[in-house]
Amino acid sequence: MNAPTDTETDHWVRFDPAGCAQSSTYVDEAGPLAEDAYKQIVPRIADRRREAAEGWTLERLTKQEWYERAHPCFVGTCSHQATGRNAKEVRGLTVKQPYAWALLNGKTVENRTWPAPAALIGCTVLLHAGKELHAALRTDERVRALPGLPARGEFVTGAIIAVGRLASCHFENNGCCAPWGDPEVFHWQFADLHPLKEPVACNGALQLWRPKADLDLSFLKETEGGTGRDDA
Repeated sequence: MNAPTDTETDHWVRFDPAGCAQSSTYVDEAGPLAEDAYKQIVPRIADRRREAAEGWTLERLTKQEWYERAHPCFVGTCSHQATGRNAKEVRGLTVKQPYAWALLNGKTVENRTWPAPAALIGCTVLLHAGKELHAALRTDERVRALPGLPARGEFVTGAIIAVGRLASCHFENNGCCAPWGDPEVFHWQFADLHPLKEPVACNGALQLWRPKADLDLSFLKETEGGTGRDDA
């Protein structure tokens, strides 16, 4: 690629092994050297070594190239995320209330300090409401502004409440995903989130967790996009 001339709008973009953009930053903020930019985007050396082994790449793109190649990935419309290549994988994600409820009622991203594993993009996700309520229940005006917010004692807790697909994950970039995307964290985006007719009580866990063998997953056949589909 020819050297870009408009450095003020050039971006460093981090691509996963499938070629899907996961994070980006301006060249004038991260510097002209790819090594320095990568350290800023992925601070932990263990993570950089792992990504190098898995085939992640960092590329310098012009503004136009960023809109053509990276922007579709960040908004969930790229071809990488339409393949459903990992649809047979099922993982649980525990989210404290009211944010689990909010993901079904207008919240567009889940904020995490760690990235979703690239190998699980496209997998089926069991949205699990944690047993404890989040301390921000009374203070997060974004949640309090959502219509139909349940009273404190009415939230479903300790149960799977919905099934969907992990569509994408990227690091926050210049205020993207507002108002739900928090700064300096990873934004997880879901697709086809469908609430269950009846919550399925079970224990959750930290990170993405595998359902236990004795957990009845028959409800997946009743949810669009679940592993019960013939084309999953």
